[in-house]
Amino acid sequence: MDDSKIIELFFERSEDALSETKTKYGRLCEKIAYGILNNNEDTEECVSSSYMKLWGAIPPKRPQSLCGYLCMIVRNTALTAARKLGCHSFQEQYDELSEVIADVHTVESRFDSHRTGELINEYLGSVSGKSRRVFVSRYYFNMSVSEIAQGLSMGEGAVKTQLSRTRAGLKKYLQERGVEV
Repeated sequence: MDDSKIIELFFERSEDALSETKTKYGRLCEKIAYGILNNNEDTEECVSSSYMKLWGAIPPKRPQSLCGYLCMIVRNTALTAARKLGCHSFQEQYDELSEVIADVHTVESRFDSHRTGELINEYLGSVSGKSRRVFVSRYYFNMSVSEIAQGLSMGEGAVKTQLSRTRAGLKKYLQERGVEV
């Protein structure tokens, strides 16, 4: 079913909205949550909770991308759960990015993080499709290097090189735009 039709089902408060969403995006949601939580039971709970958050958000929100909006909810829900559970399965990815993006602890840097997010999206829009897929797979979907290599038919060394080059390019891009790295 088309996303716009699913969103209309949410506005009609039809329970079919959730079943259609689960059918279309369930595996993706599980992949995102599992990449962060690394536990089947916690993943299932996170995804279920995310569907309820989506149900509560639409309406009034009418997201341009149902998939993107749902992925954001799942990811944020999983990150919150991971912090509460003391999970560190995604720590390796954050360590890799720590040389590129300043740590966000102060109110000022939290405000700047929105701008930084926009700049990251701009940068990723300017790189090749493969570079973007590798970067997003690693740092958004929390996939391992071997999973990315397998999924994109690349060698692990090529994935690591691509990530390193993309991080270096991103760092330069952010510095040129006045973002403290």
